[in-house]
Amino acid sequence: MSRDESQQTALEPVVGPISDALARGAVAGLGGHGRATGALVEAGLVPADVLAGMTLFLLVGQPRRPRADGEKAKGAVAGGVWVREQVTVHRPVRIGEALRVEGASVGLFTRRGRRYGVNTSSTFDAEGRLLVSSCTTGLLRYRKEEGVADDPEVLAEVPGPDPGAAAANPAAAALAALRPGDVFEGEPTVVTLEMMRARDAGRDDNPIHTDPAVAAREGLAAPIAGGNHVVSFLNETLMRAWHPAALLYGAHLDVRFEAQTYAGATVRPRAEVVRVAAGLAELAVEIESDDRVSVAGTLQLPLAPEAG
Repeated sequence: MSRDESQQTALEPVVGPISDALARGAVAGLGGHGRATGALVEAGLVPADVLAGMTLFLLVGQPRRPRADGEKAKGAVAGGVWVREQVTVHRPVRIGEALRVEGASVGLFTRRGRRYGVNTSSTFDAEGRLLVSSCTTGLLRYRKEEGVADDPEVLAEVPGPDPGAAAANPAAAALAALRPGDVFEGEPTVVTLEMMRARDAGRDDNPIHTDPAVAAREGLAAPIAGGNHVVSFLNETLMRAWHPAALLYGAHLDVRFEAQTYAGATVRPRAEVVRVAAGLAELAVEIESDDRVSVAGTLQLPLAPEAG
């Protein structure tokens, strides 16, 4: 069910660049397995999995009421767990460039005793050009509430793949060669707590990714890797196969986070081309974490006109 725009609550816009430390944290979070991601960052560009976190960037930047005890105010982000990410990267984003992020709180719903929130964001450059569109569904607290009735899932209108960006993609030739049945698999990689802390680049927005005590308080067996951190292993696999910037020109990712990836888990990313038609390549993507699927969904890549 979609929600009428008049019922949405606009969020306060947030401005600011994506720092070099955050971009390099994406490389460090791959624990020595980020050759393509590292090449992209060295070229001054932000990896697609970092751009998938622009809704979080917006939420963290919202004004907080000061606490009476003078401690730093925390919002609902701390302890939250993303369960679905829908994101389109329309244009590459340079590290350190001026950005403006706008968005809205679309709504809340309850499913099986847990409360979820849906938020959208749009990221623009200094000239007002759209860079990233995203919609994030987040679990507000991991612990269940007993006796709470289910609501219909709140859905938002989100952009799909952006065909207008495809012609500039340096991976255009590699993407034109894709055929149904092509499979891309990444090397099994253990995600350590050190890699999770490196990924966060010293931030404390969501300490369930870095602090065992906070994770335990939220009912988790151990800290869990952030959803976009887990996706970075899939992105690295595809970037190695095609080009480091392949995912920055109109690509649309829609994934659900089916299970947690705990510190110490082994992740195995896989993508299979399921359709190539009408100027679009569609891949079914999944990531296993310790032999269970933790991430599943689709990746749609617009093809350059001569390749479509």
